[in-house]
Amino acid sequence: MGRLLAVMAATGLCAACGAGDGGARAVEQRPVADARSPEVVVDVAVRPLGKSSLDGFAWRRGPGRASFDRALAAEKRGDLPVIEAACREALAADPGHLEAAWMLAVVLARQGKLDQVLAPLEIAGAGDWAKWGERSLELGVFEAFRATPAGKGWVRAADDYRAALAGALADAAVVVGRSAPYRRPRSGNDLRVDHKAELYAVGGGRWIRLTRTGGGVVGALPAPGRLLIAYAAYRELEKQRVGGPAIRDLRIGVVDLATGKVGREVVLAGVDTATLGWVEQSGEPGLVVRVDPARGAAKAAAKPKTWAIDWRQGGKRATDTRLRGDLLRVAAFAAARLRLPVAGITADWDDAGTASAFRIDKSRKVVAPGTALVDGHSLTWSPDGTRVAFATVAEDPCGDGAARAITVFVADAATGRTRAVGTGTSVPCPAWDAAGRLAIVDGDAVRVVDPATGKEVTRIAGGGGVATSVLGETRACVDPAPPPFAGPPVDEPPADEPPEVEVEVGDDAASAAAR
Repeated sequence: MGRLLAVMAATGLCAACGAGDGGARAVEQRPVADARSPEVVVDVAVRPLGKSSLDGFAWRRGPGRASFDRALAAEKRGDLPVIEAACREALAADPGHLEAAWMLAVVLARQGKLDQVLAPLEIAGAGDWAKWGERSLELGVFEAFRATPAGKGWVRAADDYRAALAGALADAAVVVGRSAPYRRPRSGNDLRVDHKAELYAVGGGRWIRLTRTGGGVVGALPAPGRLLIAYAAYRELEKQRVGGPAIRDLRIGVVDLATGKVGREVVLAGVDTATLGWVEQSGEPGLVVRVDPARGAAKAAAKPKTWAIDWRQGGKRATDTRLRGDLLRVAAFAAARLRLPVAGITADWDDAGTASAFRIDKSRKVVAPGTALVDGHSLTWSPDGTRVAFATVAEDPCGDGAARAITVFVADAATGRTRAVGTGTSVPCPAWDAAGRLAIVDGDAVRVVDPATGKEVTRIAGGGGVATSVLGETRACVDPAPPPFAGPPVDEPPADEPPEVEVEVGDDAASAAAR
């Protein structure tokens, strides 16, 4: 548990890294005698998990898109031979197309071509084990396959895949990443918004997807000392009677970083702002969300509500729990980590959470970054309590270039001495990993630095940008600035990609339903 600080960039090796996407298995398949029975079982080795780059998860825009679209159309007609041919074409054009691999495995099983199922199933399962690997062990369509030598080998490999996934997550950075550049819509009453963002675990040159929200993730919040991370996601906005747009349906979920499994999402309708926080409840972590409701046509605004989220069962209940400390606040086009008050730190914080200096209570040392102001919500202690990181406040969070620039510092708790370890945009969100290294946003990437020297340890960059935990900001001007690695706004909603396929297959027919 101590090896991973969720959302904060650790850089260990993935347990299952090896051959690249679609490469040969480390161990060749071969029939082996089953010590527990005289049956023959194919030895199935664990493939590299996830993808070698964030771009690899953008297969819906890749070279296999046209062929896969034909497969989807044929699936609606129930034309299994055409589905098979189209999926093979998609994989020939893009060997890393996980949906095409999954659908091909399903249609082969449906047609009784059981000796061909393993190859595409390995592609899909290794690419996203939590989504497709586990499902392949339960769906009835694969029952006959699981009874074959290859299928029995696949079932036995499941424990190795689970162990590999647990090892990879324990040593990985958990970040918010965009698979493609983002374009924010500027006008309209009801808007479809595609942030193109999910949570990913990154380590050893591999990217493992943790959430599957259709690109809606805007922020994440780790549970202190636990292998749990909450996330917030939305895809639609609606006009309010007063102020800017509200979030139509805010989805709250939790990822178990010990297994990679996602709990049941809870949907909160009509949200102006929502603030998430973790609390301890009878020794167990509890997730609480305070919601300021959308201001609709009613004359009297609805009162804020606070909900305790049951991510295991997908429910919620009213609570009077108060939120303090490290929080995640989400609004339309904005998200931020709120960290005040910070234990062991005293300052005369203003209403915006800024101050000219702060005091480290234990040593009574005063830390001041010169003429710049301290961003109180960026303050974060190192795991061993010997250092505190913080960022300065941008001169103009809606400005350009130098006006949006901030500096990230690390202060020694005993002496108060400070060291500048990096610069960035106005959403640095510095974060520590369990090894005592610091991760900060730097343009369209996350930099991990050694706080003692300020030298870069590693840099994590993705197809459309990467952040430590949030995409946007709440400390902004009247017309909120776009997220730090966003492209320029446009006047119309972005074109939606087709949603990923959730193939639910019964004993008599196959059907695809959008998640």
